[in-house]
This record gives sequence, C-alpha cells and structure tokens, in this order.
Amino acid sequence: MASWAFSGIIGTKKVNELAQEYIQIKEKDEGTGLIALSKGVFETIAQISIDDVDQAYAIEPTTLKKPIQCKIANNRLNVMAEIKVKYGANVNAVCETLQDRIYQNILQMTSLKCNLVDVKVVGFLF
Repeated sequence: MASWAFSGIIGTKKVNELAQEYIQIKEKDEGTGLIALSKGVFETIAQISIDDVDQAYAIEPTTLKKPIQCKIANNRLNVMAEIKVKYGANVNAVCETLQDRIYQNILQMTSLKCNLVDVKVVGFLF
C-alpha cells in the first residue's frame, strides 16, 4: 500500500519510521490519522530566520551541500546553519541572536522545541 506525503502531513506511521524525514506532531487518533512535519518545513523556517537577522547571511547552496540542515533522530530536531557574517559585526552577538530567532520561530510556528540549534560561521561578507 502506497503512502502519500503532501504539505508536511503524512498518512501512515510507516513512512515516519522508515524515512525519518518527518517529526510526528500529533498522535494517531481514530479516524483522523497522524500529523507530521517534513524536514523541509524546518529548513524553510530557519532560512526565514536567517533573512530576518541583520548582519547574518545564508551561504549559497551547492550541488552537494545545503547551508541549512535539519536532522531528526528519535523524534527530536537538530538544526545546523552555515552563515556568513558582515565584516565588522560582533560574531558572538549575531550567532546568539540567530540561534534564539531560529528556536523561537520554530517554537511559534510548530509548537516544537528544538533539541539543538548550531550556527557555524564559514566566512565574512565585505
């Protein structure tokens, strides 16, 4: 039996267990099914958060590497973001602000608390 996934909602728990590409938000109820969110949802929220923080810029994705990665293990979310910081900005302050913004935005939009939010500075923007 095929399972269809769309808009971050999946129909069966089997997809969640095999792919680990989703985080289960709502337990399966009789007649209503299971609600889960895709990794892509969290990556998009993190990208929006980076765009909102002054002096922080997401690096361009390449064929083999994405600047924002979300990993789901045991129904827990870890977010890793690689950014560039504007030259002359306080790197610690920018990173702390970004970590908090990603955490708060994911919490507000999905009611899910991130297990870990890592920010890696890979360069400066002049």
